[in-house]
Amino acid sequence: MRVTNNYLTRNYLGNLNSALDLYNKSGNKLNSGRKFSKMSENVSDGTRALTIRTQAYKNEQIQENVKKAGESLTVAESNLMSILDIVDNINSETIKALNGTNDSVSGIFETDFNAIKEQIVEFANCQYNNTYVLGGTNTQSIPFTVQNGNLMFNGVDVNTISKTTDGKFTDGTNEVPFSRSIYIDIGINMTVKNGAVDPRTAFDMSVSGLDCLGYGTSQITYDDNEGNKHTITAPNNVYELIDEMAKCLEQKDYEKLAGLNDHLRKGFDNLNKKISDIGVKTNYLERHTSRLEDESDVLEEIQVNLEYIKDTDELINNKTMEFAWLLTLQYGSKMLPQSLMDYVK
Repeated sequence: MRVTNNYLTRNYLGNLNSALDLYNKSGNKLNSGRKFSKMSENVSDGTRALTIRTQAYKNEQIQENVKKAGESLTVAESNLMSILDIVDNINSETIKALNGTNDSVSGIFETDFNAIKEQIVEFANCQYNNTYVLGGTNTQSIPFTVQNGNLMFNGVDVNTISKTTDGKFTDGTNEVPFSRSIYIDIGINMTVKNGAVDPRTAFDMSVSGLDCLGYGTSQITYDDNEGNKHTITAPNNVYELIDEMAKCLEQKDYEKLAGLNDHLRKGFDNLNKKISDIGVKTNYLERHTSRLEDESDVLEEIQVNLEYIKDTDELINNKTMEFAWLLTLQYGSKMLPQSLMDYVK
């Protein structure tokens, strides 16, 4: 077979362009740090990289959800602890006074009960990121207000509220507005069934102010000085209880005051339990955050391996491509006419 100069020239120029193209591509990889810049350059790794990016973005959003939920719970816990201190102080001081003289009990009344109640309402209306954290799904308007001396939750008198067997708050006729839970996606495959979030697939980040401070009324019994028993209807809400205790002090009804103070202790225990529940939620979020961060690190590592070069490896490859190109030029100088080589150079 006869090898013509045209065939030799075409073959050589093809090899030369191929070597130069590989050399340029390697240089582009070194400059950009990426293995490829277009999906068409590596469809397989490009498709996987898009999937990993989507997972990493979702992980980032979930971490942000968890962070906000944790901070909201911390705000709720801090303010409820302040209310707990108020209730504990009222309870203990009343016990001391009842074990002393009536004059010492009157001294408690001289302290500003109205100011104490206002503090409770202020703490109950605590905010995080301009949203109310103890108002259920009502995050934009004040959940706890006082109307005609009665504490209201989203416009409903707390003394009229009860809870149904399925966990819904009602005033006896209608469901209490904004009293349901707030669920967020924390990466456990949140699903919605019949327009409602499946609680098993999401995280309940809400803290119910009603559950914490108390709602409705109860029948309590106390003894008077003559040993007679009295049964009365007492509020379960700590704000309303303190209000009733203030009235007892004003009326010097110390036996009833003692009965209400015992009931207040139950409110204290309930509030303390709810704060402990917040602690359980917070601990869960901390563990979940650790898992999400580990997952994020793994996704980042996979993404780097798919999309980005290793500098040392690519430097070696780049030098190899450079030598290949130079060798091709050197080969041409030996095999091709000098006029053509002058043109190539």
